[in-house]
Amino acid sequence: MKKIEKFFVGAACMLALTFSTGAFIKVYAAETSSSVPGQPVDLTYAAEKALPAVVHIKNAQNSKTQTVEVPDDPFGGFFDFFGFGNPGGGSRQQQIQTPKRSITGSGVIISPDGYIVTNNHVVEGADELTVTLNDNREFSARVVGTDKSTDLALIKVNAKNLPTLPIGNSDNLKVGEWVIAVGNPYNLNSTVTAGI
Repeated sequence: MKKIEKFFVGAACMLALTFSTGAFIKVYAAETSSSVPGQPVDLTYAAEKALPAVVHIKNAQNSKTQTVEVPDDPFGGFFDFFGFGNPGGGSRQQQIQTPKRSITGSGVIISPDGYIVTNNHVVEGADELTVTLNDNREFSARVVGTDKSTDLALIKVNAKNLPTLPIGNSDNLKVGEWVIAVGNPYNLNSTVTAGI
């Protein structure tokens, strides 16, 4: 009697497992085959409107002479750890020549007369700023103002009738909306990426 009871309990469990697995497979297949609202939209229009107003910025920094403190001990305190350090310690000043540097970044033209918003870290320490438009025109630029805490900078080129992008209000956006990022990362011109 106990063998028959165990058989029915085992068979009932197997039958329940079979039906529940089949239901899961059907639900999963139905979910993947249905069309999902909010699929990516065609962003070519937005990219075409944005690209002319996005610029490439080159920050050239000349070689400079700097004075730095160097320790008198060439081992830099290595022997101090073992108790054999230079008892007098001390350091001296030495002049070094920094290499020329070139930094690149992106910016957005916000007014037809040449005001451009960019990042502070793109223009910081610049000896010369060069702005290249999407149509390959080049302009020298000057820094109008910077804010290190927000990493923003405003620069100006002497030009007229430039394409612009308006400054939007991020409060009007909802989480999950599609956005595009247009720029010139790593010297790649006119890149466009999209996401939510």
